Amino acid sequence: MRYTLGQYLDEWLAGHGGLRRSTRKSYGEHIEYYLKPHLGHIELDQLRVSHVNEMFAAIDADNERILWAAGERRRLLAAVRQAWRSGDKNEHRAARAELAGLPPHRRTVGAATMQRIRATLRSALADAVRQGLTAVNVAKLTKLQTGKRPKALVWTSERVTTWQTAYERELAAERASGHTVNAFKVWVSLPRPSRVMVWTPEQIGIFLDHAADHPLYPLFHLMAFRGLRRGEACGLAWPDLDLAAASLTVRENRVKITYQEIEDGNPKTDAGEDTIPLDSGTVTVLEAHHRRQDEARAEWGQAWQESGKVFTRENGSALHPDHVTDAFARLAYGAGLPPIRLHDLRHGAATLMLAGGADMKLVQALLRHSSLAITADTYTSVLPEVAREAAEAAAALVPRKIPVEEDRPSVLPTSSQDKEE
Repeated sequence: MRYTLGQYLDEWLAGHGGLRRSTRKSYGEHIEYYLKPHLGHIELDQLRVSHVNEMFAAIDADNERILWAAGERRRLLAAVRQAWRSGDKNEHRAARAELAGLPPHRRTVGAATMQRIRATLRSALADAVRQGLTAVNVAKLTKLQTGKRPKALVWTSERVTTWQTAYERELAAERASGHTVNAFKVWVSLPRPSRVMVWTPEQIGIFLDHAADHPLYPLFHLMAFRGLRRGEACGLAWPDLDLAAASLTVRENRVKITYQEIEDGNPKTDAGEDTIPLDSGTVTVLEAHHRRQDEARAEWGQAWQESGKVFTRENGSALHPDHVTDAFARLAYGAGLPPIRLHDLRHGAATLMLAGGADMKLVQALLRHSSLAITADTYTSVLPEVAREAAEAAAALVPRKIPVEEDRPSVLPTSSQDKEE
């Protein structure tokens, strides 16, 4: 009887009942969307490296089709706008019909995702080898392009100016098309210099000042200065916060499985339960937040939902991670800042530490990265700009009576002895 890889993967996943829901969801998606469609029909003991290579080649080819469709979509959208502005109804109708004929928008599968797909297959085949179902774990022998981490870039004044010009141009095009303009949607969707963008200290200050009266301000403050992940901040419980000792310990990570399913699980890495020191300003913010939460508990009375979390909804129930992300984006937009992801507040915290003189090893410890290489790979691109700011700050410490921009002799004057000779 044929025992296919698809049958084995279904049984393998069903037999791992102790997995975190987020991990199970990730494994399930890799199996359902990639491994079974491409490899599921092959008998388990007949699976070869060439089969796995063919799967990733097919994914690459599909990526090319997705990119082509995205380019066509941009071209046709421009044609629709142009036809609307010119009043050419026939051209407008034709462009819209062609646009409707394109395949639905999909995201490409990046190198990092391919690495994770291979990791799922490698884990499944490792169990198959141990059970004697196959002799070789071919996923271990498959070579893939390294999924490089995106480099963090700072929103310098030059980058902000370039982005702002593109943003205003896009808004003008939307208005010219006659459609209702959603400026926030344009702000969110406009391409950025890098997927990982970091605000400068001044921009972080603008955001925090703008958000100061928002109920989630203490959460954003903590993320901005101590670099907690979204799930760590949403999952933080009062017993894990020691304000007298100015420290906290991350013991829970609150993550979204589906919109309706939220999982409170262990931290992302083994270093997650390390103690994180808090600065005095953050302690003050959290003490005030604790008092306000006590007042809210008294006001709600028996309707209060005691989640035990530090950051909650107005009735005490635990936060939905997506609500935090949405609130952050709206506040950043309202503050007039260039866009970053909520997770990039964590990168901003790292930049603040580096600018303050912390070495890379300390930043790794505070962010609880599993290795120094991850920290260095992410922030190497930020260091030159941080170093430049540090150089300017150091130069500003030296008092000068004569402005540095005044002209100075470019040649040293000759001494009287030189003249006599």
